[in-house]
Amino acid sequence: MGARRKFSAEYKREAVAMLDAPGVTVSQIAADLGIGANVLGRWRRELRRQPQQAFVGNGRSRDEELSHLRRELARVTKERDFLPRGGSVLRESVDVKFRMIQRCRDAFPIRVMCRCLRVSASGYYGWATRVPSARTAENARLVRRMRALHAEHDGVIGSPRMWEELRYAGERCGRHRVARLMRRAGLQGVPQRRRWRRKTSGVPPAGTQNHLERDFTATAPNTKWVTDITYIRTAEHWLYLCIVLDLYSGLVVGWSMSPRQDRQLVVQAVLMAVWQRPSRTPVILHSDRGCQFTSDEYQQFLAAHYITSSMSAVGSCADNAAAESFFGVLKRERVNRRQYRTRAEARADIFDYIERWHNPRQRRRLAVQQEGEKLLTQVSAETG
Repeated sequence: MGARRKFSAEYKREAVAMLDAPGVTVSQIAADLGIGANVLGRWRRELRRQPQQAFVGNGRSRDEELSHLRRELARVTKERDFLPRGGSVLRESVDVKFRMIQRCRDAFPIRVMCRCLRVSASGYYGWATRVPSARTAENARLVRRMRALHAEHDGVIGSPRMWEELRYAGERCGRHRVARLMRRAGLQGVPQRRRWRRKTSGVPPAGTQNHLERDFTATAPNTKWVTDITYIRTAEHWLYLCIVLDLYSGLVVGWSMSPRQDRQLVVQAVLMAVWQRPSRTPVILHSDRGCQFTSDEYQQFLAAHYITSSMSAVGSCADNAAAESFFGVLKRERVNRRQYRTRAEARADIFDYIERWHNPRQRRRLAVQQEGEKLLTQVSAETG
């Protein structure tokens, strides 16, 4: 069998034109040209149906090749424009990639995005039309609730405190679930900045020792207090804050602010705590060895109000870690996020943090803890 003959479009048109001569038949012309009569008849029918587009053939014309190149260039351009948007999710899960495609579906073709992110288009369409499960709907509701709480607290709470707020509001969810949903939603608290600064130590008064011994637990309120001083930067100059913290409840039971770091600053803070103490039962008050705490006036004030003075070791900030921790949270959640123009502005903001944010939160936490202890110690109706 010989090779199949190929004919150009011009040859086919001329062959069909020969059939217009009078007195000729298709068989005669086909025999003269050495082709089949059926082939010549098919050429004539095709030319009559589409005179301009007949005999296109399997090859590509220059215009068609140019159109193909333009389509290819448009496809590559769309992939190039999409990759900067979708490049960050290439290592993410399939669900994250599908959400990326959903966000960009109006700007890029879906199949182009699926090819760039290496997922199937059928998988995306199945994901887009799938009805969310009950667990997914509940997670979405929790995320909306967490976003509202995060904004309400000025964006400073992380997953542990978010979990506490949700539990206090009556939500039933685990701590790890809250952390996972916050991470996926891009919600986070304010990270802590760790710094170490060595301070000079004063000479402790005679007979003063460390009664606390880093035992920051208390079995009853107003039995163990800690106190310390920190500074707040304002445009006017420094504002100094002294607090007295109850280790049982975590409440700031006494505080004082002053432009001067002197004995009266700490005396006024302790005096506020004394006023809130219901009785004159003995209490341990722990501090560092700052000159304000080692002064005779301060020590005499403590003795007059049945308060036992306890002091840290030399250069050991861990002995007063509870007070240092409160200052760290205060500055991380409030002070470092503000720029105070005046001391009065700083006073008002710190008062708002202590009395409207920190203490109410600690009271709620203490109430939940006491309720749990009450349930544990409650007499059972079955066992008695």
